[in-house]
Amino acid sequence: MENPQILLIGSDPALKAEFEAATDGLRRWHPLVHFAHDRRQGVELARSRRPDLVVIESPRDCDALKSLASELSVAAPDCQIVAAYQKRSFDGDDSESKFLIEAMRSRVADFLQRPLSSSELQETLDRTLNRAQRGSGRMGKVLSFVSNKGGAGKSTISVNTAVALAMRHPGEVLLVDTSLQLGVAAMMLDVAPRTTIVDAIRESHRLDETLLRQLAVQSECGLHVLAAPPDAVEASHVDDEGFSRILTLARRAYRYVVVDTYPMLDAVIMAALDLSDLVYVVFHGTVPSVVGNAHFIDVLRKVGVSQGRQRVVLNYNFPKVSGALRVDDVVERLGREVDHVFPYQKRILTALNTGRPYALKAGRRWGFGKSLNRLADEIENLPGAHGSSVEFRTRPSDGRVGGEVLA
Repeated sequence: MENPQILLIGSDPALKAEFEAATDGLRRWHPLVHFAHDRRQGVELARSRRPDLVVIESPRDCDALKSLASELSVAAPDCQIVAAYQKRSFDGDDSESKFLIEAMRSRVADFLQRPLSSSELQETLDRTLNRAQRGSGRMGKVLSFVSNKGGAGKSTISVNTAVALAMRHPGEVLLVDTSLQLGVAAMMLDVAPRTTIVDAIRESHRLDETLLRQLAVQSECGLHVLAAPPDAVEASHVDDEGFSRILTLARRAYRYVVVDTYPMLDAVIMAALDLSDLVYVVFHGTVPSVVGNAHFIDVLRKVGVSQGRQRVVLNYNFPKVSGALRVDDVVERLGREVDHVFPYQKRILTALNTGRPYALKAGRRWGFGKSLNRLADEIENLPGAHGSSVEFRTRPSDGRVGGEVLA
């Protein structure tokens, strides 16, 4: 399952501690876990994050449980609901059995007895997440392109990657420009969007897959683009919860979602990283850039983007000159392999100035085009609809409204 997310709803601090301890002992599932203190926060997070699994601190009142399960089903129709309950809170076996039966009638898919244990949590996640994987439809892949500074060629590579994928899958690729302060994706594609990501945020109360497709502009190669707003004032309307909802819907509406980011780890970019199958870290081949990128890669790891989800992209976006760093030099300074190397291509400048991405006419056998198609091949060869591996990703609370991330 790709980057599964669990939402834990409950007011008992002990439940959070139990879940953290039980999660540490899991052999297979290691999801990103969000915590909501009450019902309202839980429903808000379910609507924005669309978790794969919701664990509820179960009330003894079946009517209250049924009501919450109903709200969650509307907010996140595809989620699996699990109730965590304490056996000692019931008078006897009959009382417990009656509760379990009524809970199952309320769309509760499974149960966890407290205090939680790693083995029981493992078995419950195996049942519910595997069931969700079998019953769900195709889920698209989310690919984010990041850098720690401007000028590295991140937007050039992300836009060309999106175009390369769209040429293979017309109408099934969405490029999302989250460089909110100075978005360039639309300009690089020579499209003039009448709607932007801000319109998607403003329509969040009725946003669905169909409306999202209507808000995106289509380029001549079949690529759909959700553009950045025209000025920074409008960009202030975009928050992490709204953006998470956009990405969650996008991966249901498209086969591939390519996210071009801004070189800053704010809440919106963190939301993109949380939902990304792969994160491409783009930098160019100078000593300051390589040294800075080594630190940046470590920062990404600390905020939850493990090495398994990182891809290092060296972009030689200037002609080679005497004294230039070789790939071996970069590998030595980074302390890890470089996954993709893009050679200098002078025609990129013409492509940027004319709004016709180089990918539209790039060959596949040499140079920039060969590297681009190798990257697109990698994306196409990602594991099936839900992936085959899951990573443990936790990070500290960032103060967002509606919940916190278990750390």
